[in-house]
Amino acid sequence: MAWKRLKGAVDNGFYLESTWHVGRTPLPKDEALQPLNVKVPSEDLYFVQEVLKPALGVSYNAEAVREVLVQLRTCFRLPQYVVDVLEAEMKARKLNILGYVQELLLRRYEALRDHASPGDRAPSGVRRRPR
Repeated sequence: MAWKRLKGAVDNGFYLESTWHVGRTPLPKDEALQPLNVKVPSEDLYFVQEVLKPALGVSYNAEAVREVLVQLRTCFRLPQYVVDVLEAEMKARKLNILGYVQELLLRRYEALRDHASPGDRAPSGVRRRPR
């Protein structure tokens, strides 16, 4: 299944290693958690249960989803001066955080593709686009 390949990428990713030990955003003392009931397709539930929970080291689905939301809301807990520059670029490109991350991932893929040596092979089942 595709999620198993993704699980390895998430488990071994720089993101998890570099941000997991950063302090979590504390809730204001006077603010209680608000309930949010969301129905998701089975493959998304599988992803939360089998990939995110273990990768993030949490016990509950809700904790994993909350962590993802906090990461998106805080631009992955980057320093504020970095966030300011990135948000200005997002605004100039008329992108939200998801569109911006998608664009960055696409750029990274293209860089990896363009700098792969001729003997490198794409993972099985993945066809490289002609240059």
